[in-house]
Amino acid sequence: MIKVVIRRDREGSVIDFRVKGHAGYDVEGKDIICSAASAIAYTACGYFEEKYNADGKKQTLFKEKSGDLSWTRPRITDRDEKIAADAVLEAMVIGFRQIEYSYGSKYLVVSEEEVESHA
Repeated sequence: MIKVVIRRDREGSVIDFRVKGHAGYDVEGKDIICSAASAIAYTACGYFEEKYNADGKKQTLFKEKSGDLSWTRPRITDRDEKIAADAVLEAMVIGFRQIEYSYGSKYLVVSEEEVESHA
């Protein structure tokens, strides 16, 4: 099973997430649920990598190893950039929830937590 943990600040913005495990829907390389979850997570990570590494300085905002990806949101002070970032992350959450709804929590489960602050 893939476990997706979304952590939000008091305002409801996603501040980090973790995707861990394997769906087990099919064999490795043919598992459409793992592929879908990976595509959703890497698309969100890719947005931030492209947006916040445009100056050529490599600042990786996510960590990964087989079956485990974690990401932490960068500090964003510009209002319009925060709105765009929130939209990307909410689309990601919707994508994970659609997989959970379509295929069941046997393969992917999404949980959310509120945290005190974004340190």
